[in-house]
Amino acid sequence: MTREQVKDVIEVIGVLSIVATLAFVALEIRQNTNAVTSATIQEIARSSYDATVLSIENADLRAARLAVCSGDLDEAQRFQLTIYYAALLRIQMNRFFQMQLGVIDEEMILALGGKGAAYRNPFFAQTWPVLKIGFTLDFQEYIERNVLPLSQDTC
Repeated sequence: MTREQVKDVIEVIGVLSIVATLAFVALEIRQNTNAVTSATIQEIARSSYDATVLSIENADLRAARLAVCSGDLDEAQRFQLTIYYAALLRIQMNRFFQMQLGVIDEEMILALGGKGAAYRNPFFAQTWPVLKIGFTLDFQEYIERNVLPLSQDTC
């Protein structure tokens, strides 16, 4: 084999090595993307679960939610529910940001607690006008399109 032929073989091997490396990197990126998506879904599900457990285990919060339904809500309970819904909206905002980043889609957001029972409570619709000023316009539009319609007139 001539020197020129050896050089050509080495160049081909080099090009094939680069292609193989790029294919490997692409595979690793895809696996990493899947892992990030999975971790995001797990974290969103955990946040939704934690909020649900809080509403079950916290006696004061349960009493406040019942007081809304009976019409006996006092100022302390109103404050507690307002803060509770502000926290739920922060979870909802995290879901929304994940959608904007393309990690998950809107259907998945809503399936992972975005349409939770807490939003069906009439207090959510009552408190939304006060709470929405703390959020961006695109998030407000998302809530008003997808979540606010869930709120019912009665318990």
